[in-house]
Amino acid sequence: MIPLVLIGVLVLLTVGAAAVGVIGSPSPAQISLQTAAERTAEAPDFSYTLYNQLKSSEPGLPAISVRVYGVWRAPDQWQVRNSLDGASSVTTVSGSILHVQDHHGPSLTFQLPSSSTTESLTDPNSPVLSLPPLGLLFAATSVTRNGDVYSFVVPRLNVGVSGWVAYAPLSHATLPLALTVALKTRVDVVIKNGYVVSLAFPHGIRPLRGGVLRLAEWHISDIGTATLHGAVTSR
Repeated sequence: MIPLVLIGVLVLLTVGAAAVGVIGSPSPAQISLQTAAERTAEAPDFSYTLYNQLKSSEPGLPAISVRVYGVWRAPDQWQVRNSLDGASSVTTVSGSILHVQDHHGPSLTFQLPSSSTTESLTDPNSPVLSLPPLGLLFAATSVTRNGDVYSFVVPRLNVGVSGWVAYAPLSHATLPLALTVALKTRVDVVIKNGYVVSLAFPHGIRPLRGGVLRLAEWHISDIGTATLHGAVTSR
């Protein structure tokens, strides 16, 4: 009788372990997302366009829309051009050095801090600012697929709330970017030929603090053929 009981217990433990393994392993859709994120991030370069819209929860305040044109060059250089109300600027990043050229003001150089607040292409904990947040694909849960479109939920993402850049000038102490978080945010991603070509927040990003709903959508193109404009200072 005892051997039979032991066999029964062993069978239950084996089935339980197998079930845990199945539950804990990534789904085929999750694997496809992560593979596409890695392949896109490892590309030598690409261009992207970011459509941004900020909507305040306070009544009477108009929405603010900004379109940003960016170029990424591996492993750590990128450049964005944006304009708002007639004012335009170009920001170029090379490693930890950030240079801002305002067409209506002085040129500034900043030192990025070496911390979790630094914007990253692949880190899921990086603040969602201007780079395509490919790192969020590694944090995807509840993934569904409809053709080339993958929809998922990010349980927690960091949001920059102090503006696009909040750093002290070069040769001075760095000032970390103030962050808040958004919970259970829906993301839609389009994958073509193994690359991420579109990433959007269809219901927006609503931070726990700040009261501003951000609608953001990235479109990636020119993979392997994009170039930065102007000189880039190497580290």
